[in-house]
Amino acid sequence: MKPTFLILPVIALLMVGGWFAAQRRSIARLDKESALLRTLIANARASSATEAASHAAKSPNGKPSKAREPIDWKSVAARMEEMKSNEEMGDIRTVIQLQQRVQSMTKEELVAALDEIAKLDLTEELRLMLEQMLLEPLLEKDPELALHHFADRLQDLSGEMSWQLANALGKWAEKDPGKATVWFDEQIAAGKFDSKTLDGKNQTRILFEGEMIRLLVGSDRAAAEARLAKLPEDQWKEIFQGSSASKVKEHDQKAFADLVRGRLPEKETNRSIALVASNLTLKGYPEVGAYLDRIAATPGERAMSVETAAKMRMMQDAHQGVISREEIDRLREWVTAESPGTTDSTTGKALAGASGVFNGKFKFADAAALALHYQESSGNDDVLVSFLGDGQALQNKEEAIKLAEKISDPARRAEVLKKLN
Repeated sequence: MKPTFLILPVIALLMVGGWFAAQRRSIARLDKESALLRTLIANARASSATEAASHAAKSPNGKPSKAREPIDWKSVAARMEEMKSNEEMGDIRTVIQLQQRVQSMTKEELVAALDEIAKLDLTEELRLMLEQMLLEPLLEKDPELALHHFADRLQDLSGEMSWQLANALGKWAEKDPGKATVWFDEQIAAGKFDSKTLDGKNQTRILFEGEMIRLLVGSDRAAAEARLAKLPEDQWKEIFQGSSASKVKEHDQKAFADLVRGRLPEKETNRSIALVASNLTLKGYPEVGAYLDRIAATPGERAMSVETAAKMRMMQDAHQGVISREEIDRLREWVTAESPGTTDSTTGKALAGASGVFNGKFKFADAAALALHYQESSGNDDVLVSFLGDGQALQNKEEAIKLAEKISDPARRAEVLKKLN
C-alpha cells in the first residue's frame, strides 16, 4: 500500500520559498508558538541527516533501498493541489516525514524523480512546486548537476527557481570557478539568457551575474569589472542590490564596496552597501559596526546601513513577540554611537517596520506608544514624523491621526496630517 503524503507546508515551505508566499494565509491560521516551530524544524533536519546517513549505508552505488517504497509523485501532486485549494496545512508529522525522505535521497534519485515529474500530466504551477522541492537538496549535493539538468530551460525560468539555480552557480563557482565560468559563458553565447522583454533585461541572467561578480570581486577585480562592463548600466543597480550582495564574504566586503562606489548614484550606492549590513544584523549590532569600519563607510553609507540594520533587527524581533522598551533603548544607544544625529528618525522607521511584520504580535498601537514615548523624552519630532511616514500609518489612519496631533512643530504636523487625510 502506497503512503499518502500530506504535502509541504511548514518545513518544505521554508526550504522552497516559492510556495511560501502563496500559503501565508494558511500559516497565519496556525496557532502555534514560534519556539515550537523552530524545534520541529531542528528535529526534522536532524532526523533527515540521520536518515540520509542510514540510507547511504543501505544503498551503495546510489541505488534506492528496497525497504523504501517509491514516492508516488502524482499522488503527492494531487494532495498538494487539494491542500492549496482548501488552504489547509495537513498533518505536520507527515509533512516532516516527506521532507526527511526528500532530503535523504541521493542525487541520482533526485534527478530520476525530476525526470518522472516532467512526464506527469500536471499544471505548470504544480510541476514547479514539486521541482523546487527537489531542486534544493540536489543543488546542495551537486550544484553542477542541478545546472546541467535545467540548462535547456534557463530562458524560461522565473521567480524562485531562478534564484535557486543562481545559488547553484555560486556554489559551483566557489568549488571550481574556472569550469563554472566557462559553462555560464557558453550558455550566454548559446542565447539561453537572451531577453524576451522590451527593457532588454533577463532577470535570471542578472541573478547569475550577481553570483559571479560576488565571487570574483575579491579574487579577480578585473574579471568582475569585465563582466559588469558587458551589461547595460541600467542593470548594475540590480546586480549590486540583488540577493548575491547580501552573501559577500567578509574578506571581500571592502572590494565590493569599492566596486559599487562611483558606478551608481550616491543614494543607490548607500542602499547597496546597506543591504550587506542588513544581512549581518542577526549576528548582532557589533558585527554591523565592524563591517562599516572595515569598508571605511562614508557618513551617508553609514547612516543608511545603520537604519536598514535597525529596521531588520526590529522586524526579526517582532516575529517573536512584543518589543520591549529596553530593546529599543539598546537599539538607540547603538545608533547614536554609529550614526550620530539619526537616532530618532531611525527609531521611528524601525518601529514602523516592526509593526508591519506579517502575523507579528507587535502591533501598530504598541509601536505608536513607544514612538510617542521617545518623542516626549527627547523632545525631537523626528521619531513621530518618520514613524508616521511609513505605509503602516495609512493602514491605521485613525490611530495615526491622533498621534500626528502630538507633533510639536506646526509645519511638520500639518504636512504629516495632509498625507494621512
